[in-house]
Amino acid sequence: METLEAPSGSSADVEWSHARPEGEGASLFLGLRYAAGTLKTRWVLVPSPKGWGLRDVILTDPGVSIAREAGRSLGRNPVRERDRVREARGAALPRLLGLAAIAAIVAFIRPRLAGSARTVLYLTAAAPAILFAVDGFLAVRRALSEAYEVREVFTSPPWQNAEREAIRAERGGSLDDAHRAWTSAIAAGAQPGPAEYRIGLALKAAGRTDEANAAFLRALSRTPPAPGAAKELGLAALAEGRSAEARDRLREYVGLAGPDPDALSALAVAEANLGESGKAVESVEGARALLPERWRALGLQAQVYARAGDAAKTIETLRELEREGPLDREALRSDPLYLPIATDPSWVAFLGEGRGKE
Repeated sequence: METLEAPSGSSADVEWSHARPEGEGASLFLGLRYAAGTLKTRWVLVPSPKGWGLRDVILTDPGVSIAREAGRSLGRNPVRERDRVREARGAALPRLLGLAAIAAIVAFIRPRLAGSARTVLYLTAAAPAILFAVDGFLAVRRALSEAYEVREVFTSPPWQNAEREAIRAERGGSLDDAHRAWTSAIAAGAQPGPAEYRIGLALKAAGRTDEANAAFLRALSRTPPAPGAAKELGLAALAEGRSAEARDRLREYVGLAGPDPDALSALAVAEANLGESGKAVESVEGARALLPERWRALGLQAQVYARAGDAAKTIETLRELEREGPLDREALRSDPLYLPIATDPSWVAFLGEGRGKE
């Protein structure tokens, strides 16, 4: 939970959610909305006598398991088995020597005292003797009961400094330096899939599309792969008009990382472009089911119906959306997403309703 907390002064909300059974457990997909954007996560849940238990949280697009990364940060053999008998003997010995020293002192002084003085000697010696005995008992019991120990001092993973250097270089706009730092991080033991995915995102932001796509392909070929690379390749193919490739990549992404509204809506557009109207409607209805915000879901559904060339369904959906608030028909008229139905008489009449009201 600390890993996923929003930065100080801001908040994080659940934008969308989806759950599906997996074996005896389940996966809960949550889109966590931060000020900088939405983070897609998969929460791995397992049944327990007290209800559902959380086994792991996975950042789905880079393919990063928080539990696995936490374990990797501890280094090799962070937990070792203790030699309980030897440690119990080591804990008992100094206490026994203390008791022996008290007994020797009493034995040395006792003959020189008489009457009430001896009683005072015994009472004076009893206090430290009891402390030694109780402390020794507890120390021996603790040594015998603790079978394992965790190292108290951990060094930073060897790849961590290189990762930090790469992120600093990215923020400073030095992509080539960032690429070299990420390469060094991989060589030092960082997970290659997430690193290649991060390289691809930085190159994409800089407009170096071909290099970005090459990085995304490498991210998919790693073990384990970074699923978000398939989504980025699908979106790039969709933008360039390669709808069949976009459809296949986006379906691959949903299979690897689970559904989310953005991926399903892009998949619906690709399917509509290929004339797969039924599949497009299924995809957009899946996206709509994930979205708690009714107006956004309806708007998305109307756009996909339009791309599929179904003017009647588009108008029906927009009329439902209009119940939530007024529509800007001029914006709809100029929106390229509605071009496939631009000349349909019913669509023209629907857009003309706005002018009649004016």
